[in-house]
Amino acid sequence: MTDAPEPADICFILEGTYPFVAGGVSSWVNQLIVRLPELKFGIVHLSPREGFYEGDHAYKLPDNVVWLHEVFLQRPRSRASILGSPLPPDAITSFWNFASEIRRGNSSTFGDYVASMRDLGNGPLPSAWDFLLTRDSWDVLVDVYQREAPQESFLNFFWTWHFAYQPLLNVLTFPMPEAGMYHTVSTGYAGILAAAARLTHNRPAILTEHGIYTKERRIEIHSADWIPESNSSGVFIDSAAPYFKQFWNAHFQVMSRICYEHADEIFTLYSGNAHAQIRDGAAADKIRVIPNGIAVERMREPAELYAARPENERFTVGFIGRVCPIKDVRTLVAAMRLVAKEVPDVLVRVLGPMEEDPQYAADCKHFAHELGLDDNVCFEGRVNVPMELPSLDVVVLTSISEAQPLVVLEAGAVGLPVVTTDVGCCRDLLGGKSPEDRAIGEGGLITPIASPGATAKAVLQLWADPDLRRQMGLNLKRRVERFYAQADMIDAYGEIYRRHAGLAPVDGGTGPGEER
Repeated sequence: MTDAPEPADICFILEGTYPFVAGGVSSWVNQLIVRLPELKFGIVHLSPREGFYEGDHAYKLPDNVVWLHEVFLQRPRSRASILGSPLPPDAITSFWNFASEIRRGNSSTFGDYVASMRDLGNGPLPSAWDFLLTRDSWDVLVDVYQREAPQESFLNFFWTWHFAYQPLLNVLTFPMPEAGMYHTVSTGYAGILAAAARLTHNRPAILTEHGIYTKERRIEIHSADWIPESNSSGVFIDSAAPYFKQFWNAHFQVMSRICYEHADEIFTLYSGNAHAQIRDGAAADKIRVIPNGIAVERMREPAELYAARPENERFTVGFIGRVCPIKDVRTLVAAMRLVAKEVPDVLVRVLGPMEEDPQYAADCKHFAHELGLDDNVCFEGRVNVPMELPSLDVVVLTSISEAQPLVVLEAGAVGLPVVTTDVGCCRDLLGGKSPEDRAIGEGGLITPIASPGATAKAVLQLWADPDLRRQMGLNLKRRVERFYAQADMIDAYGEIYRRHAGLAPVDGGTGPGEER
């Protein structure tokens, strides 16, 4: 499905998610598409490189997805790009002016760059290499190096330059299909493409941010071992980070600001996210909170299975999510070593995709082996989450960054208590966000980030007190059923889509086979 046989009402612009990766944001996107069958969706997906996602899609595309395009952030040089393609000097100058302003934290020249690309006409757009392999671009690179980073290795600077600007150029030279409106679910490269589509086609663009993109990139950059450190032997702190980390932080920060500036509306999952978006440059009057929701009726069978099952022979802890650094699975494994000292036969089921960061997943498995947990910790990969939940006693989330994790809602819909780090709105999910909500009672336990000891203590508290475990699970179930109905979220986005895409309102209507 690579052509555009018919126009789309809504174009989703996605990076590293649906339909290639299961869970989380992907599940959220799938819910919207399936539950709004009267709307036609197109998808532009940003992938790291061609062939990165091998095999079948994680989701079968519904009939109302009318086209799918992949944009590759990294592409090998073609023979045509090696030979060189003539580019108007204005186009080259416009891009490097824009790139220069990115490094200064300024987003004001983005519109000029998009206009210069639009002025190239209806022929094929240049590739990233058409820009990067020109003599003018080389002169810019050398000049910036001499002015900004002469103390750094030129080789490190050269590759940082290419790794930053090749994806940006690949995204911005993609011939975006026209749609009734554009919806991106992150800032970054997807967000900047949505902003370019907004300017090119003069159609509305909206943003829904689940986790704050710049915050998650800062976390990755802070701990990254692929970013060269300064040649100096000095000790660095965040306020005086090495040049390359400053470079990448500014790069992602400005891309987010461009998305915020050009989005017609900005949606977030809870008020804490809104505060972070405003600090990063979003206009407060554009922001609206729409919480995640869950189709509680679809969780009835798992809930009934959980309520009717006998006690597990082995106390069973479930981690549900991608095995990647942001989920901090190493902390989970370390915590389970402490739990195993008190409960030697504890079973820890790690349920979720392992292909996002294979090296990290392998490291986690090796860490569990080093701690002597081969008989306790099982990495099971992708599973049917609702049907696995009834086999668990508690769900544990050790993420260092979240917004409003779907897994907490899923666990609550079944009646399972949750132990989670104090990230995103997890405290509200477990304890309530209003007097009426808080009166329901606690649905689990909150722990600090990166604290194996606190995580183990919370798990052991629930293991030792089955009545507390049962009561917290019931509390969370009541909260999810009362305040987090998926139908409310679907109705809200249905109205937003029809308003921005200029479509007639539809009375009622849900996805095939689903109840209201």
